[in-house]
Amino acid sequence: MNPMLRQGSALLIAAGLAGCTAPEPPVLATPSPKVTAPAPPGNAEVAKRPSDSASDVASDSDDDAAAPSVVSVALDHAGDVLIGQRFSEVEAEGEWHSAGLSDGEAAGACEYYERGSLPEGVAMMVEDDHVQRFDLASIDGSTEAIAQPGPFGLRLGMSEAEALKRLPPGSTRAPHAYDPETGHYLTWQDPGSDLAIRLEIFEGMISTMYWGASGAVELKEGCA
Repeated sequence: MNPMLRQGSALLIAAGLAGCTAPEPPVLATPSPKVTAPAPPGNAEVAKRPSDSASDVASDSDDDAAAPSVVSVALDHAGDVLIGQRFSEVEAEGEWHSAGLSDGEAAGACEYYERGSLPEGVAMMVEDDHVQRFDLASIDGSTEAIAQPGPFGLRLGMSEAEALKRLPPGSTRAPHAYDPETGHYLTWQDPGSDLAIRLEIFEGMISTMYWGASGAVELKEGCA
């Protein structure tokens, strides 16, 4: 064969083989691991609920009519503290202020705490050393200076109409236990767990908010 033809054939064969080479696989981002909350005593369903994921977070907006600014939609935590977690596990994480409800009572009594590793403006109810619920309120009952948002981007002073836009479907409404003429409860129970959030509504605005284990959320006076 003519040397030039032989060289041309070799080049064609090499080009054909190169065209059959598989492309490099795409680089895939590693998904963020989900964190699950430990279950409170007697209820393992809470552990099935994931904490925040990337799909839970939306961009901030100054317009209440726009998409809600969701800081967290998970009902299983406040800051790094989880529903069902033992208080003794987080007790060393900062200086805690208690309401003094369990002074002199036997172990397992109910107590309220704030500060420590909780976000500003959030208090938590602890019973039998387990965190049961979070309240967007200070222990002394003052709510005037609390700007911290709760789950779903809900805030104290927000209108009920705006709250209903941010909550998932299925909220229930019930008259307020102490002032049914002017106030009511708005409660959303997570259908996939034993977690819930309750808002107290007065004059069409959110006056109080608490979330966590559904049994604790239903308590009208927290520990009482």
